[in-house]
Amino acid sequence: MNVPAVLDGANVIMHTCNGPETPLSKMIFEEDDGSQKEVAITALAIAKYKNGDKYYLFLCDKNWVVLNDFDLSTVDEAMQCASTSFSINKSDWIPVRT
Repeated sequence: MNVPAVLDGANVIMHTCNGPETPLSKMIFEEDDGSQKEVAITALAIAKYKNGDKYYLFLCDKNWVVLNDFDLSTVDEAMQCASTSFSINKSDWIPVRT
């Protein structure tokens, strides 16, 4: 699946490869009936809303559905958060061509 230019209404600036065969982490969601569903985080994206002043580190599944996010002040701060939380290096980021 191609990387979307927009996630949750924010313009994607850069992203990691999205490989469902190598999940970065997993999240557990509790359903309304009390059962739990495990979903793999397989990619990250850094995005910014058009008139916003924050950058967002989006945690995505294999279909680029945003599962969670962190709001941060700069792209570098978002990259550092990804590095600390998911062992993502600067070289793992792919800039979006505009």
